[in-house]
Amino acid sequence: MKNILITIFVIIVLAVNTNANAFGVININVKVIDESGKQLKDAKLRVRFSGGEMPVIRNTDDKGNCSITSSSNDGVVVGTAIKDGYYDSTFHHDFYAQKLGVWQPWGKKLTVVMRPIVNPVPMYVRNASFNVPVTEEEVGFDLEKADWVIPYGQGTHSDFIFNVERRFDNVDNFDAKMTLTFSNAHDGIQVFKDDGGGDFNVGSWFRLSRMAPESGYQSNLERRRSRGSYGRYDDKNEAEDNNFIFRVRSEVDETGNLKRAMYGKIRGDIRFSTGVLKVGMHYYLNSDYTSNLEFDPKRNLFVITDPGENVTAP
Repeated sequence: MKNILITIFVIIVLAVNTNANAFGVININVKVIDESGKQLKDAKLRVRFSGGEMPVIRNTDDKGNCSITSSSNDGVVVGTAIKDGYYDSTFHHDFYAQKLGVWQPWGKKLTVVMRPIVNPVPMYVRNASFNVPVTEEEVGFDLEKADWVIPYGQGTHSDFIFNVERRFDNVDNFDAKMTLTFSNAHDGIQVFKDDGGGDFNVGSWFRLSRMAPESGYQSNLERRRSRGSYGRYDDKNEAEDNNFIFRVRSEVDETGNLKRAMYGKIRGDIRFSTGVLKVGMHYYLNSDYTSNLEFDPKRNLFVITDPGENVTAP
């Protein structure tokens, strides 16, 4: 009985101490700048500290600085910088250590980079998965129609050409490969590494390059997954931070040089599922034959009926 009472007492003490140490005071010093390093005055910061009921709202001073103090129960800070003429930019920081009820380090310096709104244009934007209609042969996908080409869909242009090969016994024993190729000599795709480490929840809401590059496009891309007796391979992990810029519908002049083309981008990797065969993409296609990749979220040329696609990011 005595041992039981001692155990209960220890549990109560530990619980009280844990709760007492869970909350602490945080101070952060946020600097807001643009892409060129210019300090941004009067940028609004909406910062939420875990455990707080309402976000803390402050504006930056003449030098783009803002000091914010609040309390937090786990040391997690998430914020957004907002300013007219710029894309919103999000930031976060995790504090891990406390000293006398103060999260360390006190006065943590955080820099937020905001990208200016320059020339957003309407685009065809989808974020969806599409059932692969046929295997072991090439099938075209029309980006303007978001559909496979006739006879498998209503598409008329083979912007992307997919070929899926699969041997599938069960979910633990299979081998599948997806190959992406193109219709025209100057069409192609290239990997674009996002400087946010692939985390689209941090940094400017407008990601990737503002303009598509003139060169560097490759004519094919492969993805492979296998398990069981076919070996264990999954290049999804290798491509974790991948995004893409592509060029399609390229036209040439009488000498064979590129005359014009359509450009676009893919946020994240091209998704490839091997059970029910699907190809998934969050793609943007600019149909005005310029290399501009800055999308106006208010002018999606598709009429999207599924809000789950979440295609509002520029």
